Amino acid sequence: MKAPKYIAHRGLSMHAPENTVPSFELAGRSGFWGIECDTYCTTDGRWIVHHDRTVDRMTDGSGMVKDFTFKEIRKLNIVGGHCIEAYPGLQIPTLEEVLAVSESYGMHVFIEIEQFHRDTDLERLVQLVGQCGMLAQCSFICFNADDLNKVRMIDGDVQLGYLSAKAPAAADMELVRRLKLSFLNYSYKTATPEEVRKLSETGIDISLWTINDRQEALPYIEAGATYVTTDTILTDNGFQPDKQYFP
Repeated sequence: MKAPKYIAHRGLSMHAPENTVPSFELAGRSGFWGIECDTYCTTDGRWIVHHDRTVDRMTDGSGMVKDFTFKEIRKLNIVGGHCIEAYPGLQIPTLEEVLAVSESYGMHVFIEIEQFHRDTDLERLVQLVGQCGMLAQCSFICFNADDLNKVRMIDGDVQLGYLSAKAPAAADMELVRRLKLSFLNYSYKTATPEEVRKLSETGIDISLWTINDRQEALPYIEAGATYVTTDTILTDNGFQPDKQYFP
């Protein structure tokens, strides 16, 4: 049985506020192969890292993320998330800041494309990752196949993953062929281990999200999942939480 590569979902988000620099640093210190982050483009063209469509749950502000300028969104304070009391003064990070953390720990990055304003924003996204020297260490993932197609038109070689909360379907394999997808990325709640096994046997890499229990993860690992996304630490990799890093 081949061991999967573990992806820290929004960083190690069960131990630090999600999609923040500390959550990604904890993932690096914990030995994760990769991280997943969610990205939006501000009205003035900056790519930032945040999950929700609004800033309401995680910050002291209110409104749609895509409607903020970069200056406006950097004025917000993050006030939500796990162990927030141990991390005062956090801001919504830029994608560049997250990539810098990833590079320092040698982690791969699953960059989920959420919302943007124009196709040139996607061009800027790919350019930005390239300027950071991280194109080979990043995969762009999205629920919207049309957006993945746009990224493929920008760069013919960049790694792409299609996100789906539905059961695997024959059309997914057509997407693999048409977009030269690197992998398919399913919710473990809608994809069975047997479906993962059959897809893996075709040679396509399969990723599962978001599994926070070792026993729930094992059937998918045994079925050949290439990636397992989690909010916590699922493996006994010898890592011992250090109070310096874990509040």
